[in-house]
Amino acid sequence: MAAAATKPDRQAPSHRWSRRASLALRVVAAIGGGYACTVALASASAQLLVLFGSIARSEAVILAAMLGFILYLVLLIWSFSEPRLWRVWALLLTGILIGGALSQWLAPLLGTD
Repeated sequence: MAAAATKPDRQAPSHRWSRRASLALRVVAAIGGGYACTVALASASAQLLVLFGSIARSEAVILAAMLGFILYLVLLIWSFSEPRLWRVWALLLTGILIGGALSQWLAPLLGTD
């Protein structure tokens, strides 16, 4: 008997669409959310360095920006390696909220309204 020719299994269009949407959401989270989270946390850390670290403002901003590059890289890599998309969004939004709230709270203390 000759082996029957089998057709490769094709994914349903809805499943294909959901995979593409999931990938698009992950890319947006990694690039946009990672950037927003990095900016919020770098801003808060620069203000904390000035307030508690006895560092000049210019040096605190440069140090926070350099550490922000590392944080952004880590967030990018983690966003694609984390299997659950909701965890990626949850961590990024939490970082944005904490960094933003901390920056807003510290601004009057430093006189940078």
